[in-house]
Amino acid sequence: MLLPPIAIRHTLATNPMTSKHDASSPVIWPPVIYGSLILVAAAASWLWPWHYLPWRIATVSPYLGGALFALAVAIALAAGRRFKSAGTPVPVNRPTTAIVTGGIYGRTRNPIYLGMTLALAGLGIAFDQLWFLLAIPVAMQAVTKLAIKREEAYLASKFGQDYLAYKARVRRWI
Repeated sequence: MLLPPIAIRHTLATNPMTSKHDASSPVIWPPVIYGSLILVAAAASWLWPWHYLPWRIATVSPYLGGALFALAVAIALAAGRRFKSAGTPVPVNRPTTAIVTGGIYGRTRNPIYLGMTLALAGLGIAFDQLWFLLAIPVAMQAVTKLAIKREEAYLASKFGQDYLAYKARVRRWI
């Protein structure tokens, strides 16, 4: 049974997993992946600048990229607030106590990762460096493999049909 579009709750008392193993991953992969790729793209941009925007657009690209970066931060913060209001932790190395389904989670199952991806795009536009944009598919693939698929398996085993119904209704990215 799905609860109102805020969260699907699960009590830890009924969880067969021990609290030691009750998490989707011991490593918080997405910040590691995105942070590493930002550093690699920044280093590559410094060593081998790869401008891609026409000069007329490049003059306003810091503003366009900055706006996209701000949108990315807003999406991630809104998603984090939804987790907090549902009483479940954001870090994937801690036990999930609810499936958040309201707000932005009604549009994408991974708004924090979407925000990180948009932030990478914003940096690429702001600095007019193709390296940041080339890092996006690498980041998305790595996050999907190392984080999202693990999270999906964890949530399916913990919340069962409630999570599977949510997963069927809402797309992974957008």
